Amino acid sequence: MRAPKARPGLAACLAAALALSLVAGCASDAVPTATTLDMALTEAYLTDNAPPPGFNTPVQFAPVDKNLDALPHWHYTVSLTFTGTFEGGEATDGEIRADVYSNELVGERRVVLKASGSVFAEEARREVEGVRLGNAFYFVDQNGVCSDVTGSDNPRVAELTAGSLVGGVKLGTPTTTHRTVDEVEVWQYVFLPGDVEPPVLTLAEGGSARIASGELWIAPSLNAVKEYSITLEVSGAIIPVFQDQRPATGTLKATYRLVETMQPYNIAIPFGC
Repeated sequence: MRAPKARPGLAACLAAALALSLVAGCASDAVPTATTLDMALTEAYLTDNAPPPGFNTPVQFAPVDKNLDALPHWHYTVSLTFTGTFEGGEATDGEIRADVYSNELVGERRVVLKASGSVFAEEARREVEGVRLGNAFYFVDQNGVCSDVTGSDNPRVAELTAGSLVGGVKLGTPTTTHRTVDEVEVWQYVFLPGDVEPPVLTLAEGGSARIASGELWIAPSLNAVKEYSITLEVSGAIIPVFQDQRPATGTLKATYRLVETMQPYNIAIPFGC
């Protein structure tokens, strides 16, 4: 009769348990250190807060209203404001602001243009309107008189664009900062002074322009700029859209905001035409 095989004793069980604990101990050494843990958390944060694909790398929005022709309807506001002095110390200020509406699919456009300030040689606020319906253009002057400007040399206010007034950003780099504006998710992009296409201006001899601040917010779902602003400190600058063309020194601020999209607008021939 064979003797039964010896069953593992207590010592053998303890040895096995010890071996398992050593293996577990080795595994525990692989837990990330504080540095690698921070890196992992940072990577996760960047991933969770990065813009969608196609917008997580540098983008170009010069002019600032680029890509709007791909949207069926839109409305934006754009403005150019100046505060400063003419040569000789005479104080001056001025603002030109436009509300632009478009029904892209049918070729309709309406621009309401407002100007105010001493730079326009009068204190009273002025407002004009331009309308385009297909290939027909109409203009309503500050006295409310409408005229058909199709085929004439008169200014076609309805063709005014934000880009022609305030420029845009030639290279913007995304950040992880994002928020919701008008129920649309937007991301912040940063840029350098050399990346800016500045507002329309001309520098007199010895003049200068320095960018003091700026912001750019893009809505990836619209493939368009939602908000943009740029502030310049200028010296010896002539701003063509202002009536007084003397060189001036001061602060020039440009702003742009895409108010809404996808909303059809009632754009018709102005009253009196």
